[in-house]
Amino acid sequence: MNKKLTSILLASTMVLSLGLTACGGEKTPTTESKAPTTESQAPVEPAGKGKIAYIVGNLGDKSFNDSGERGMETLRSEGWDVKTIETGDASNADKYNDYIRDALEQGYEYLVASSTYTGNFLEIAPEYPDQKFLVFDDSPDLTGHDNVSYIAYAQNEGSYLVGMMAAGMSETGTVAVNVGMENPVINDFVTGFIEGVKAKDPNCKVVTAACGSWSDPVIMKNLCLDQQRNNNADVFYQVAGGSGDGLFEAAMETGTWAIGVDSDQYQTYKDSANPEKADVILTSMLKEVGNSFIAFFHQVEAGEAVWGQGVTLGLADNAVGYVDNAFFQEMVPQELRDEMAGVADKVKSGELKIKSYFDFASEAEYMDYVNAAK
Repeated sequence: MNKKLTSILLASTMVLSLGLTACGGEKTPTTESKAPTTESQAPVEPAGKGKIAYIVGNLGDKSFNDSGERGMETLRSEGWDVKTIETGDASNADKYNDYIRDALEQGYEYLVASSTYTGNFLEIAPEYPDQKFLVFDDSPDLTGHDNVSYIAYAQNEGSYLVGMMAAGMSETGTVAVNVGMENPVINDFVTGFIEGVKAKDPNCKVVTAACGSWSDPVIMKNLCLDQQRNNNADVFYQVAGGSGDGLFEAAMETGTWAIGVDSDQYQTYKDSANPEKADVILTSMLKEVGNSFIAFFHQVEAGEAVWGQGVTLGLADNAVGYVDNAFFQEMVPQELRDEMAGVADKVKSGELKIKSYFDFASEAEYMDYVNAAK
């Protein structure tokens, strides 16, 4: 039997005795997903601490979007009036402005959305100078509107650490990082991962692929099976939203390891209808989207000047990191875990700076870097 598959089966037996708390396996929080309308509605008076509209493609990705929703749930419990609006995938992009204007006309004071909606926010924000817009997961260098703020994350820092782990856990000397779609933020994940792999083992190869969707696990699974078969990859990192489920399925079939993203995906799957998928997930690179929402709106509540500017949050802010749970501790050797923790401390202190996608002079330079890693 494959050595890793044997380890996975043994670990599966051990983790059954662990007292795990529910996370992603919980019922999806109730949200409103209204049909878009351009019909004006009389604004309503703010309730509680204020009215927030969280605009998101779809909940249930067990990753990025759900992390944000958990933050919104906390804000709800603290007295904020929060409405979550699911817009659907990119096939509905022509309706995004309608969803946004509908929320504004309903009197929502604060609109929160990812970089998917940056263009929509920048177009609409000047029309509503008394309402505020928060874009997360985009560049903090974007400016131009006093009522728009930006949260960026140093995903390259967290990815560096799991890249180190991937190289340290690989038995074939080839690992993979697969994404849903390519964009600057996603490329920053890839850059950090490659940097971490090469720092741990300069001879380890990194193959990459994009499945072209955030919600197509079938394509992702086939990409991973191909990489295992043709490149002998044995550790797979997914940055692909809902498509990432296919990477975990492929890892199960091939007896290889997987790395999750954004949320604790081991925990999520362990409490889901498919708990066996958890036992291929060594760790997950965390992007604490929900925590960043909570911190931001605490600043708003305190009256701090947060609008019209951007901020980048990384390891030093506990905004990115990796899951250190019982499964990780059982499967990953102590020496490697200690090495990861030591590097994390150096990044937090500023002693070590991790290369970023945004450091490249051009897209061509970045592509040369990715191809060289193969």
